[in-house]
Amino acid sequence: MPTPSDYFRQFPEQCPGWLADYNAGDAFSRDDFFGSRIGFYPGAGNDGHIVRLLGSTHSTHCFVYVDYGVTKETHEAEMQHAVRGFRGYHSLAQLQLQQNDLVPHGWAPHIQDHDLPQGGAHKIPATVQPYGFLQILERDQDLTDEHGAHRLAILFLGADGIASYDALFCQANATSPFAALIQDHGFGGNYNHFGRNGLLERVAVRANIFPEYLIVADGTTPWEGYALVPDLDGERGGQHQMLRRLYKRQ
Repeated sequence: MPTPSDYFRQFPEQCPGWLADYNAGDAFSRDDFFGSRIGFYPGAGNDGHIVRLLGSTHSTHCFVYVDYGVTKETHEAEMQHAVRGFRGYHSLAQLQLQQNDLVPHGWAPHIQDHDLPQGGAHKIPATVQPYGFLQILERDQDLTDEHGAHRLAILFLGADGIASYDALFCQANATSPFAALIQDHGFGGNYNHFGRNGLLERVAVRANIFPEYLIVADGTTPWEGYALVPDLDGERGGQHQMLRRLYKRQ
């Protein structure tokens, strides 16, 4: 039976012009990056599944990874050793970013005080140093299009996944992600659910900003308004190789 990878091969895109033409030293353009198809992954850790799924099929070239439980140094080491979904790529550039680069005009949150847990459980621990950087990867010369896209751009954020979705995608004139991977991690996970009836879905509803596709792990309930793409097997990914299935917005 076909897989989500087989499905996305039906919808390739050209490499965004800004990324195809990027030269080391070029400045970050928020409009260019967020004007591209985006794969969004809150609570991503260092799981490369969404890049393997969308980047190898040429259906998406730009990604946002958000997780305050992974340090900047850990991500940078992953880039050096090309593991967890980035094999066959090398670093073309790394651009260090500040909050103003991503939300230059500030943002009006759709999260309300009563949405947040008492006791500050939603706050990034004081021991965590927030960060943001854009990693531009280029495919190794000995590999072909069969391996994956020629270039990828991955925005790594040490931030809250729910607030990041709100700030990056739910403001005036913003565009929604092409796809989002959601997995509720249970013990040691996020302060609120990414799946149905969780705060991430509530933010999307309030802003009326929804990904076209959800990649949903077993144990996580898809958002209302999404239907399982029929006649597809799931694909396994993440640290525990959980089965993940593809849903489309109706």
